[in-house]
Amino acid sequence: MTKLPNPEESHVLEVLHQCGPLQTYQQLIAQNDALILLPELNHGRAIITMRTAIHTVLVAAWAEQQQRVFGFDQPFAVVALGGTGRGEVTPCSDLDFAFLFEHGLEGNAFLMELQRQTLHTDEFRAQHGFACTAFPFGLDDVPGLAEKQLNSFLDMQAVYDPTGLMECFRVKIRETYDPFEHFLHVRSFWKRQWEQAGENCERLDRFDIKNDGLRLFLGGIWTLGGKEFRHSHEIYSEIEDSRDLAAYDFLLRIRCWIHLRRPPGGHADPFGNHPEDVLGFDDFISFGDMLGSDATERERFHFANDVRARLLSARRRLAAFSRGIIERELHDGRRVSSGHPIIFGASGLYRTSLEAAATPYDRSRAALSLLLASQRYGVPVDPAEMQGIFRGAGDWLVPVPEVSMLFQEERGSLAESFDFLSRIDGALDRLFPGYGRFENSLDERVMLQRTAMRGALERDKMRALEAYMSAGAERMKTAISSTSLASDEDAARVALVTTVLDADHLTAVKLALKTKRLPLTLGDEAARGDASRPRQERFASGFSDIPLLRYYTGWDTSCGFTLKTLEVTQFLVANRRAFKDRARIGINPSEEVEAFARLCGDEQRLRALFVFTYADRVHWESEQSDPVRWWNTRELYSKTLRHFRPAPAGDPAQALRDAGYGEQELAILRDFGHDFFSGMYRRHAARFGAHLLRITEEGDSVGPKVAIVRDGTSTLLCVAARDWPGLAACISGALWQQGVDLRQAHLFSAMNHSLALDFFHISSAGKELPADLSRIVEQSIRQHLHITVQDEAALPEIRGTLSLTESRPGQCCLRFESSQDKRGNVYALCYKVFRHLQGNIHGLTAHSTRHSASISVYHHLPLGRPLSEATQIVAGWE
Repeated sequence: MTKLPNPEESHVLEVLHQCGPLQTYQQLIAQNDALILLPELNHGRAIITMRTAIHTVLVAAWAEQQQRVFGFDQPFAVVALGGTGRGEVTPCSDLDFAFLFEHGLEGNAFLMELQRQTLHTDEFRAQHGFACTAFPFGLDDVPGLAEKQLNSFLDMQAVYDPTGLMECFRVKIRETYDPFEHFLHVRSFWKRQWEQAGENCERLDRFDIKNDGLRLFLGGIWTLGGKEFRHSHEIYSEIEDSRDLAAYDFLLRIRCWIHLRRPPGGHADPFGNHPEDVLGFDDFISFGDMLGSDATERERFHFANDVRARLLSARRRLAAFSRGIIERELHDGRRVSSGHPIIFGASGLYRTSLEAAATPYDRSRAALSLLLASQRYGVPVDPAEMQGIFRGAGDWLVPVPEVSMLFQEERGSLAESFDFLSRIDGALDRLFPGYGRFENSLDERVMLQRTAMRGALERDKMRALEAYMSAGAERMKTAISSTSLASDEDAARVALVTTVLDADHLTAVKLALKTKRLPLTLGDEAARGDASRPRQERFASGFSDIPLLRYYTGWDTSCGFTLKTLEVTQFLVANRRAFKDRARIGINPSEEVEAFARLCGDEQRLRALFVFTYADRVHWESEQSDPVRWWNTRELYSKTLRHFRPAPAGDPAQALRDAGYGEQELAILRDFGHDFFSGMYRRHAARFGAHLLRITEEGDSVGPKVAIVRDGTSTLLCVAARDWPGLAACISGALWQQGVDLRQAHLFSAMNHSLALDFFHISSAGKELPADLSRIVEQSIRQHLHITVQDEAALPEIRGTLSLTESRPGQCCLRFESSQDKRGNVYALCYKVFRHLQGNIHGLTAHSTRHSASISVYHHLPLGRPLSEATQIVAGWE
């Protein structure tokens, strides 16, 4: 066993040899508790040192026995971390241990046995009287240590380490950790809590002795120790004024006494905070109780005053100690690393000066590396650098590799970096040709919103992308596998899609958001030549006048982007309207999906285009403003993703079978065909299967079933009924009569059973939907309302252009376009298709903009009626 260096551990070991672990623990803890209850105030360090030794010696003896019995002959150690590693265990504090292994942990049978005893069963606790929850680490895990976990390892202390493995860990940590980032982590806690705690040291109603006292002091200790990753005890030994450490020990002494006053069995919250550490007013007036019942009231009164005085003095001293250390770091300037030209001062990051003769290239690298450090570490650039390294950047800034590094940096906010550069006149235009013309131009959005210029709106899109990335990363922490996203409802959630984009494609999305309007595309040229468009729409894009095929040429060598990133960026800019244009069709049949898959080429491009489209439209034409379009977008994305990742051959209704559906119900649902099961409507099939079966078995007496469901931002009116040609007109007429807008419908037919399962996307222009809308629609279907010959006289007037074309073999599309968006046009067209064409409608869409409205009604013509005859009939409607 590892040699025990101090007398306390030697004493515990001696008792252990006599009594066994459980009795040793109970006996020595009782003695330690008795020591805490004494009125002595200057033995805080002795109490915690002994209490720590009780736990560490018992763990060490157990670890030695386990390794010997198991015969594990590879390097292994048990270490104490955090407060346990500092030897500062109090009655209610956490016990922080870790199992160290030299090699990987996967399949380690010895580790599994240790965790069986300590984590998965109560065996260790039953034998020793306390729990030992230790997390395992291998040397390969060291580079991943960060923030709180890394800080915990700062005070790593060997408990059982026969081969010196702990020192190997400490050496590797020093080789791989970022001292500057560790300092920022400590300082963030200082700014968030400890600084304010130091300013409120006279507060009596609430004092968290751990977070507002002990850690206040440790903030200064960790700031010093983190520079070279030295144990806190090394820093303790270098403190010039011994009263500072004595004040800290006094807080530990009071903490022990307070802990014993609390009811046993308390638990820490998820952040490791203990309610036992919080002192209230009653605690501050109770210090006289430390003298016991034999003391006089006067003695207890003066003793309590003395304790409060020492406590106030300790809080003031520890606050001043840490404030001086942390602020001195910023006053003197903390370098990002030894010898690094970038320094963190009181006002932010700044840089050592360049030679006067530095070239624009060198100046650009220096300036953007400062901005990159600001983004990476999440700290601001010193405002003085606007007249320092960035002075006149609009005259000399040139593309350098740091440009791509800004886009590729996984931490921080790229939007904030560009927000900084936007304050320097002409800087962004030098990096992205055409940006200067873009940011002061007008487009439809600027003209309508009248609030901000286009540069600010573009950075909002980047912030939206960053929010998606952050939300997706949080969600994926609990996900089993990212590959499962291709087959479940999460597949089309943009935040999760960002997590499975590789570095090239994610960087391309950012670059496309930044430069979308700068290259000159074929679409831009066509818009400029369309004199019918408003001027702000004709000249809203292509500001560099550099054709798209040449715009990004050379950015691999000048800016450091990979050729793959530039290739994908060009694809995204060229196809920035691809989802929008296809969503207007309203349906996503297999041929459209296959065409879209050919356009994208592979699933990473598909994912990138999906994420780009969402971020690009986050505030303008967003999902909240146009739910139907985004429903179609998500469905097209999901179907195309399955094209690239086809599911294993099997029954598409298997999920319904797993939910308890019988074979008769499944047979009916399968009859709705591949288009139904390949789209997003299939998730709502479960609530209608039983009703469709009743219609099949009992006939028309059953009647339709109508339900309103919410799916994301979409509101769907779902109908299960007997199928017949006038069904769409009945439903759309009822909706029109109730003042409900109908934007899209997809109508599925079970041909062998004469059943319909229809989905109508509805809205009420911000008003509440009628409470009895489902009943009204059911009644309309039962009674065949709104489709009689007499109803034609009351039809809304159709004013616009009509055309009838063959959309697919055997199917037609009636297209209506108008400069007005009048409610009731959808119903009028459905009525006429049913009454005059005898058509069976299977889908419809309705779109409106500020300048136009369009409706498409997809239907089958009856056998024997040629398209030419139907076209003549439609011509008579205008």
